[in-house]
Formats: sequence, C-alpha cells, structure tokens
Amino acid sequence: MASNPSPDRRGLRPIRKSVPSRNPNNSGLSDELEKIRLHELELKRQEEEMKRRVAELPKQIEEQERKQREMIRMRAVATATTADCFSRPRDKRYAAGRNSSVPRRRTRPEERSARIQFLLLCAVLSVFLFLLCKSLPH
Repeated sequence: MASNPSPDRRGLRPIRKSVPSRNPNNSGLSDELEKIRLHELELKRQEEEMKRRVAELPKQIEEQERKQREMIRMRAVATATTADCFSRPRDKRYAAGRNSSVPRRRTRPEERSARIQFLLLCAVLSVFLFLLCKSLPH
C-alpha cells in the first residue's frame, strides 16, 4: 500500500542546498579579485621583509665597523717595526696622515726610548773619542 505524502510534509526527498550559478561576468571579476588579493599578499610579504632588513641594518653597520677597527689594529701590529730593540709599535690613535699644523706630541714610552738611544749614542761616541785620543802619538 503506497501512501501519498501529505501536503504539510515534504516527504523523503533531501533538501538541496542552492549552489550559486557562475555568471560569466562575475567569473572575470572574481579572477581579477583573486589576482589582486595575491598581489596584495606578496606586497605585504615584501614589506615585512624590508622592515626586518631595516631593523637589522644598525647591527650590520656596527659589525662592519667592528671588523674595520679590528683590521686596522691587526695592520698596526703587523707593520710595527722592531729594527732597533728600543722602539715600540707606534700609537695609531694619532694618525700620521692627518693635516694638522701642530705636530703630535710623543708618548712617554717613545720619549723614554729616544732618551735611551741618545745616551747610548753619546756613550759610543765617547768611547770612540777616547780610543782616538789613545791612538794619537804624544
């Protein structure tokens, strides 16, 4: 016995959800919107990258300056001459290439070294003069 569904009941048919139909005009707009959205996301990513680089820039500059100071220090140590045993490496705080009307003052170790060299040269000269006087006939 087949029962007729009553008008107040829908019956056994499942309710269909409405699927929006694609309008050809809307598909072009949605494609454009999607392209714009992707471009916007790419620009945001690039903006974040640039902000990160700007934030790291002072650290990079400080590191570069530190390496430069270290290279100057190593060059100063490497070029220090020890031709005579009294000299010390020059103090690189006062660069010789600076254009100044006042000559730089010697440091205490440099003054001490110059004084010792002067006294030794005087002693050697006096020894030569003494030997010269001894070798002269009277």
